[in-house]
Amino acid sequence: MPRLLVCGAINWDTTLFVDKLPTPGEEVKVNRAITVPGGKGANTAVAAARILGKNDVGMIGMVGSDELGERQRTILTEEGVDVSCLSRHKDLLSGQAYIVVDSKGENMILTDRAANKAMTPAAINAENIATAIERSRMMIIIDPPLPVASELAIHASRGGKVVVLSPATLVGHGFSALESHLRKADYLILNEHEATSLAAVANGSTACEKLSRMLSGTRIIVTLGGAGCVTCHEGKNRTIPSLDFSLFGLKVASTVGAGDTFGGAFASFKLIGLADLEAVFLANVAATLKITKENTRGSPTYEEIRKYADSDVLRTTYDKFKVT
Repeated sequence: MPRLLVCGAINWDTTLFVDKLPTPGEEVKVNRAITVPGGKGANTAVAAARILGKNDVGMIGMVGSDELGERQRTILTEEGVDVSCLSRHKDLLSGQAYIVVDSKGENMILTDRAANKAMTPAAINAENIATAIERSRMMIIIDPPLPVASELAIHASRGGKVVVLSPATLVGHGFSALESHLRKADYLILNEHEATSLAAVANGSTACEKLSRMLSGTRIIVTLGGAGCVTCHEGKNRTIPSLDFSLFGLKVASTVGAGDTFGGAFASFKLIGLADLEAVFLANVAATLKITKENTRGSPTYEEIRKYADSDVLRTTYDKFKVT
């Protein structure tokens, strides 16, 4: 059975590449369009599987009984993700997302969750899922319906599993509605927008510190886009600098899926046995490599991450901030 379980959305992405993102009422020309598999949960599971290897990562989620749902199952299996806990809804279509990416790699996303939103807490108690949770060591919960996220967190924490929570759009419920759910997480991963919204402050680093105080005992990680990321735990705050991959001749193609790559990579390196700081550093390398690829699931392999992380430039960067 997989050591790592991931629960979250599985979507099919239509990505439109434009020179600039439209403003309300503005029409812009599409330079190119691609369709690729995506969804926060599936992206995260694939990112982890490319590090941990085949069948060490399992996917808990729901697709429709349509052709896209079957394609998603096949693609995840080919990536080495165990799909024995992946359900199919007989009446709903599989989730889809429509993404616009500008020349700088920035994006806007519109999502039709479809079958993803039909997951219920009752499904978590199904024998196959309950058994998978019992036999796992770690779980990533990334933006499923709130009742499902809460039920999973309860099951995982009761079983002594490490819980990595990435609430994403769930932050819209507000801190008070999420508090009991958040307290069950060992690690809380947020992007800057999510962190500032949840903490009701204007700055990502400040939000990390505030959430660390509000959720004593939980390790908070806030990604800051081009400014790197920050970790906060029990009054100890560390900033991991951004990585300049132009030094290797690489360019930004799309930031879509970078956060999913970060979460999957971080959990994988923790499962391997690395300390928090090195796991965050390597997850930052993985996410930076992802944004050089157009595909939503353009996450790197373990070998690719190590190739760059062990280069003189990045190893020097890591050694410097490790001792500060």
